[in-house]
Amino acid sequence: GSSLRYAGDTLKSDKEVVIAAVEQDGTALKFAKPPLNQDVDCMKAAGIFDQDENKRYERTEKAVLSVKFSQADKCSPFATQFHLAMKNDRFLSQFKTYYPNAWCKDSCDPEFTNIKHPCRGAENTCQFSRDTNVDASTGRPRASSCWRFAFRFHQQEAKDTNGFMIQAEEYGGLGDGQKIETEMAKEAGIKTFRTYIGYHNQAPALWEIQKI
Repeated sequence: GSSLRYAGDTLKSDKEVVIAAVEQDGTALKFAKPPLNQDVDCMKAAGIFDQDENKRYERTEKAVLSVKFSQADKCSPFATQFHLAMKNDRFLSQFKTYYPNAWCKDSCDPEFTNIKHPCRGAENTCQFSRDTNVDASTGRPRASSCWRFAFRFHQQEAKDTNGFMIQAEEYGGLGDGQKIETEMAKEAGIKTFRTYIGYHNQAPALWEIQKI
């Protein structure tokens, strides 16, 4: 479980050890060495990814989760806790939710989260080419896409299905990336809900969600 934090780099780079740890505590994935912290099998073991990749959800509306990054050693585990809480919630688990921390993306912004950079995920603002952003065989974002483009793509999917974005605001306020995602949500016209955490170690509280 969480004792993975005390393991040496060799164990943190051992896939079998990481899987055994995250099966006990999904948030321990942040202690795994890259690329295991975003490895599909490890994320399935942690509960971040569905074991069945073709799982059918009860609701047709799609959701997007706006959170700080949580799958690195020095990051807060709150985003992972919140995502897992959503997947275990009787109501919210009915929606297919895009969890951005599960994907390793590039950025047309050299600083990644500079809000002054003009990219807002739309094709007319992103500085990456369409070929870089879109997989021609699927019409969906590819691994090389700009993270803003990918996020805006999923915001649009959520809007088109009458879905929503949930934004988890941690202690200390929104992260820089979340502020950009808020602007993109306004441009996309998607319903947005925000939940707040009052203390650094408080557990996620889904009943505190408010529409903004």
